[in-house]
Amino acid sequence: MILIGIINVIIGYCSYTRPSDVHERIPLNVPNARGWADAEVAPQPATDCPPAITARIEADMPGATIVACAPHRVTLMRDEHKIELEVEGTEFRGVVETLTLPEIPAAVMRAFAVAYPKTIPSGATKRTRRGADPIYELAFPPGAAHQLATLRADGTVIDLR
Repeated sequence: MILIGIINVIIGYCSYTRPSDVHERIPLNVPNARGWADAEVAPQPATDCPPAITARIEADMPGATIVACAPHRVTLMRDEHKIELEVEGTEFRGVVETLTLPEIPAAVMRAFAVAYPKTIPSGATKRTRRGADPIYELAFPPGAAHQLATLRADGTVIDLR
């Protein structure tokens, strides 16, 4: 036993290499934490949007790219966020925005974690209607008993599907 221990120490001493002085950041690859599972190819700008809507979006949401434009719905991409606008004339009636997990408000995430322990949402959206408080929809991972939980900003569960 002592001989085996001495041999192990000698092998370890001979095979040891000094660590580098250059330190590198280790990137974490946590699925859905930054929307990686939903990553898409760079969006192609839509050209069929009315000039009034395009001007309003450029003024209210700088850096957003119009991806699709229908008579009552406009789809945008801003960074990694997909935003859908419900449009009536040049007014925005409702906004649906995808969120990454760190962007979910603490009260909403806490209520979800208490109601569904050991479950991490696979996606989240924030729905805002004009003149109303936002509503958050958190998607359950595939294979879960439910598909979608709808919560208010204070964490109150509204609906479960």
